[in-house]
Amino acid sequence: MTEQPLIAEVSQKAIVLSPDDQLLVMQMDPSTWELPGGRMGAYEEPLVGLKREVREETGLSVDVHEPVHTAAWRNDVGRGRFSVVYWCETDSKGVELSHEHIDYEWVSPSRARDEFLTVSIHQRAINELLATKPRRVGHADDD
Repeated sequence: MTEQPLIAEVSQKAIVLSPDDQLLVMQMDPSTWELPGGRMGAYEEPLVGLKREVREETGLSVDVHEPVHTAAWRNDVGRGRFSVVYWCETDSKGVELSHEHIDYEWVSPSRARDEFLTVSIHQRAINELLATKPRRVGHADDD
C-alpha cells in the first residue's frame, strides 16, 4: 500500500473538432499554444466543468466524448498535477476569446500537433485521437 498517495490538481483540456474536422488551438502568450480547458471546481462534475471551461474560453458549446489521453506528474515546485484530454465536437467555428488567450486558429489535427501546440501532453493526445476516436459520453445540452 502506498503510504502517501499523490494529491493532484486536475486539469481538463478539450480537443475541439469543427464540422469540417478542423481542430481549435489557443494562443496563451507569444510562445505558448494549447488546447482550451482548465481546472475544474472542487465540487464540479467533470463533464460540466470541461464544458464550462471551453465555453468561458471560446464561447463554444461542445459535445464531449471519452478521454483520449491522461497524464500525471509533479510540476517544477513539486505539486501534483493530473491532466485529462477529451475529444469534443462543436457545430460552430465562431470563437469569442476570453482574456486568457490572445489568438486562436482552426487547423488540421496533424498541423496543430506539429506546428502549433507547445505542450507535449496535448501533442500526445492528438496522436491518440488520430489513432482512434472513442465513443460518445456526453452531450452539449446535458448541462
